[in-house]
Amino acid sequence: MRVGDKLAEILLDNGVDKVYGVPGGQTLPLYEGIRKFQGRIQHILMRDERSAGYAADAYARLTGRVGVFDGTVGPGATNMVSPLAEAYCSSIPLIAIVSDVSTAWEHRRTRGNASQAMEQMQMFQSVSKWQVKVTNPGSLNDIMDTAFRIATTGKPGPVVVCIPEDVAYRDFEFKDQKTKLLGAVYPSFRSAPDPQQVKKANELILGAKKPLLVIGGGAHISGCYQQVRDLAEQLQAAVVTSISGKGVIEETHSQVFGVTGTFGNPTAKDVMQAADLIFFIGCKAGQLTTFGYRCPGKDTAVIHLDTDPEEIGRNFPQSIGLVGDASLGLDAVLAGLDGKKPAANWDFESYQQQHQQWYAEQIVTDHEPDQPLRPQAVMGIINQELTPEDLVVCDASLSSGWAAAYLQFSTAGRSLIAPRGLAGLGWGSPAAIGAALAAENKSRVLQFAGDGGFGYSVQELEVMNRLNLPVVSIIFNNDSLGWIKHVQKDYFQENYISTDYSHIDFATVAKGFGLRSYTARTIDDVKEFMALERSPEGPAVIEIISDQWETPVIGW
Repeated sequence: MRVGDKLAEILLDNGVDKVYGVPGGQTLPLYEGIRKFQGRIQHILMRDERSAGYAADAYARLTGRVGVFDGTVGPGATNMVSPLAEAYCSSIPLIAIVSDVSTAWEHRRTRGNASQAMEQMQMFQSVSKWQVKVTNPGSLNDIMDTAFRIATTGKPGPVVVCIPEDVAYRDFEFKDQKTKLLGAVYPSFRSAPDPQQVKKANELILGAKKPLLVIGGGAHISGCYQQVRDLAEQLQAAVVTSISGKGVIEETHSQVFGVTGTFGNPTAKDVMQAADLIFFIGCKAGQLTTFGYRCPGKDTAVIHLDTDPEEIGRNFPQSIGLVGDASLGLDAVLAGLDGKKPAANWDFESYQQQHQQWYAEQIVTDHEPDQPLRPQAVMGIINQELTPEDLVVCDASLSSGWAAAYLQFSTAGRSLIAPRGLAGLGWGSPAAIGAALAAENKSRVLQFAGDGGFGYSVQELEVMNRLNLPVVSIIFNNDSLGWIKHVQKDYFQENYISTDYSHIDFATVAKGFGLRSYTARTIDDVKEFMALERSPEGPAVIEIISDQWETPVIGW
């Protein structure tokens, strides 16, 4: 059997049913292998290797299985760095299959003497958990087994498997594996925290007056939805989330106050500041969630549950550390409490009223004719149209903030994904493709992006159209890089440089790719177009002519 065929078989045996990529001459043996298993494993042709990685990332987040993507040697490999970095920082398991020049040409690698060749393996070291080159076909089974194991254990993350051209084309008499595991499923193994640490944490909990749960993306990976709800209700704790943790608990719950941090809402910030105990759950307590590491303060008690011990105490040294899976960790905490509760005294009703008043003030639809639309008003309309079946995909920058702060999910589950690991522009469109395929085209996918970010991956509209995916891309077009322009306004005395674009008619661009498209200049336009796309047959683009000075960023 040719190595490329065997590789496709191994992927299939491990539970992989989608591979995203762009072909090169050196990767064709893998493509031929996938072709032979048609109907059981599918290759998704993307327009860019970077997009292939982003689509695989989104697919992994929503399916609980490793995302797989491929790229060719040299220029394909360099395009793979950005998605690997995002997955590495967001703890998403990916396997990147990259080709290489023939082993006989190793001495011709430098500066592309052999076509497209470069020292690519060193490039991947800082953006992946493991990098390995297959030089002997007999090691392929063991290498792929190890690749899946590393990607899905501990803190999940990406792995790079490099296969030289001559190895990929070789025929080899492979031995059958005695056991076949669904290695793509994650997390592979779960661990519970030290009982003594659980005891210390529960002592803090029982002494708290205003306990707060801060939920991160690790809770989605763990699937601890019921445990979060049970703990919150038993403790009468307030609950906020990071962007990645949004949706772990239904946001209509009376104790839940949405997303906290720079891209959150003011009430969530006030709740976080008022807490006397903060319990981070599957959250790395990073810069945006903690307002630049200023909250919690040094006098606030902190409990931190995370599968990665390196994260605990990194930013808040006073943390009581619970090292383990979020589900097993919360099970241990609940069992240790044995029904006991702290004397919590949150005034949830007052905070809910405060939040509702803020929201109502922000989404007012008053609009001067011929003026650009306020994104807050647009998000208010879209929030009314949101259904429990919808999936939301955000590009980086301000679009993540608009969705995080203004959309409200009424059921628990992973309904929103955003690139919060590295936060690179251009993630949205390819991630929307991966999301639609993860949902098997049964969910409407709402993509939110700014015109700057959308321009990074607008070519992926062709993929959406070719696959007839139900993706509705909502593009806030303000002809600028909004975040950067706002910083130049506030910190560089309004000295603007390289932040403004000439106007692009994205509705016309989308038509060129074969999509339905609309340009919204009024609130009535937004209502009409969203109503037309309640049950989309294939992809559409709704371009919003938006105000360039509005921002979802909240200050400290």
